[in-house]
Amino acid sequence: MRHATDPTTAERTVVEECSDPEAWNAFVERAEGPPFALWGWAEAAGVYGHDRFRPTVVEDGAIVAALPLVHVRSRLFGSKLVSPPFGERASIVSSRSADEDDERALLAHARTLADELGVDFVSLRGRALPDAPAYEGRRRFVTFRTPVTDEETMREAIKDSRERQIRQAAGNPDLGYEEGQRLEALREYYRLYLRSNRGHGTPPHSFAFYRSLWERYHDDGRLHLGLVRHEGDVINGIINFACGSTVFQWGVVNDYDFRDLNGGSYLVWKSLQWAAENGADVYEFGRTREGSGVYLFKRSFGGEKTWYDDRHYFPDGKGELPNPEDDRYDRLKDVWRRLPIPVTRLIGPRLRQSVTL
Repeated sequence: MRHATDPTTAERTVVEECSDPEAWNAFVERAEGPPFALWGWAEAAGVYGHDRFRPTVVEDGAIVAALPLVHVRSRLFGSKLVSPPFGERASIVSSRSADEDDERALLAHARTLADELGVDFVSLRGRALPDAPAYEGRRRFVTFRTPVTDEETMREAIKDSRERQIRQAAGNPDLGYEEGQRLEALREYYRLYLRSNRGHGTPPHSFAFYRSLWERYHDDGRLHLGLVRHEGDVINGIINFACGSTVFQWGVVNDYDFRDLNGGSYLVWKSLQWAAENGADVYEFGRTREGSGVYLFKRSFGGEKTWYDDRHYFPDGKGELPNPEDDRYDRLKDVWRRLPIPVTRLIGPRLRQSVTL
């Protein structure tokens, strides 16, 4: 599928759909794109039946810019074109040889596609982009990026109180850390994830979604599953993804009955160690809202505060983005917290598949 872009760039830039997973992934890796832009992420979203689009700008037979898009449709939550769904950031991935005209061509293509599909909005998350007709920029989330160096230097960057928590957890004979290598470890993580999400009043993803990520990211060493056990039971879990020179924190789950054991702090430290062992230069802590408790926790590890820049297109000229922290959802969250786990596991994914944050 090929589309000429808007008149300002149509003469020299042509956008075409990519159908080659290996070429796509090689480009994303080479361009230091995030793991949420890799082929497998959209395929995992496809578990829910969402349509995937991968427009690219190709010059001299090589991809120079790409935009992974997923079309999410829901009677309850509307229709949107997102990059990425369920992830921190993707948006346009560009090589050093790409220029702003290439990026504008992809923005124009996404706008045309959105109009054809009749979506409520387009959401491109995580990076600054050139100005383009009909798009607006917003900042909603922040992250922290920590240099991955030697252990002594990384420890010196951590706030003293957090460092004490890490040492206490590491020295606790009742706690044990392991790196999950088998699917059964992912199942244990998922069981804790179900309990953790119910506590937050949030519907969970399906296990099929997690298994799809596992099959596409774990075997090639991109997925790190860290677990902390207390007397054999998993009480903390974390999933990190590696791409290029960066490791990205994504899925953190906790049993809050054991929060005083500081397993969460210990898991982040083990994640930094894993990043160093795998040659990463940066550990990115994932999105959070400025000033929240999670924000303060992540800040204590000494990283550089970095805003995620988002671009949005509303075909009707204006629109409202979903905000799960809106007060209107408080009653629904209270109801969700009272549901039995088997019920949340059954009906939760039917809701979660359309909530793209």
